[in-house]
Amino acid sequence: MAEGFQVHLLRFRAEVTAPLRLPPATGAALRGALFGALREQFCLAGRGPECGRPALAASCPVCFLLAPIDERDPRGRDVPRPYVLRPPLEGEIAYDRGRTLEFGLATFGRALGHFPYTLLGIEEMGRRGLGAGRTGAFRLEEVWADNPLLGRQEAVYQRVRDAVVRPPALPVDCAQVAEEAALLDGRGGGRRLRLDLVTPTRLIERGQLVKADGFTFRALLGRLLERLSALWTRYAGAEPPYDAPALLRLAGEVRIVERRLVWRELFRPSGRHGRLVPMGGLVGSLVLEGELGPFLPWLVWGTLTHVGKDAAMGNGLLRLEAVA
Repeated sequence: MAEGFQVHLLRFRAEVTAPLRLPPATGAALRGALFGALREQFCLAGRGPECGRPALAASCPVCFLLAPIDERDPRGRDVPRPYVLRPPLEGEIAYDRGRTLEFGLATFGRALGHFPYTLLGIEEMGRRGLGAGRTGAFRLEEVWADNPLLGRQEAVYQRVRDAVVRPPALPVDCAQVAEEAALLDGRGGGRRLRLDLVTPTRLIERGQLVKADGFTFRALLGRLLERLSALWTRYAGAEPPYDAPALLRLAGEVRIVERRLVWRELFRPSGRHGRLVPMGGLVGSLVLEGELGPFLPWLVWGTLTHVGKDAAMGNGLLRLEAVA
């Protein structure tokens, strides 16, 4: 596998200091609050039209992290962000004072160099306010680096202990992903695999939303390979080492033997559009059968990078389990 592409998984633990109520689109709320805090403090363009454009993004951490635009890229404004926010999954949206709020962040490739700005932005958004009416507030207590493939975690920041920020140093890399794929294969995942869509997974196939009855493994894999290629190229300066057309041909032979998918409707407010924007998608589980070995490394990467529309706000979280 290609060297150089890494994912850093960070977990933020905060104490709620003013009652906090999060909307159903929690990832969008976190992203909006973080963007506002970072733009206020660090964006070289402020609220100007140059925000995110290549000339400024090269030197502005906010443009690089939250509003990248590459006019040479056919994706234009849809250039993938170098991070994924992972909102709380337990479904709790109301937090009283003194409760603990936890959420995660995955950063890709060279985006780790902007981690200090992210940390400062999260601290600031806790002070500025979050949730309905921006009346909720929190104080950042701890930041942890997690590596689920190694089963390890390390403290990056602990306010009470020493308040020293340590560079995250537990990346998920290509060798670890290859080993995890081999373990899945050894447990039978190369022939039969459960695929969970944990958060709304919004896929577009031939210009149409993919709904439960029209879901195919090929549609999911196609969007995942496109995302991995864009992330690898932009944030690691290399192409992922797969033959996409060959994988997609093989994907057409994979069978879905169990399908338990439902559509979860979800909306987020958009200042740019001036209205509520849909970000709903499929959730549930599938059992896949067939020659799955060639796909396992890329599916493992998908559990880290997410897949589909609004992945940066937490959509498209996948989980894998070998099925005997």
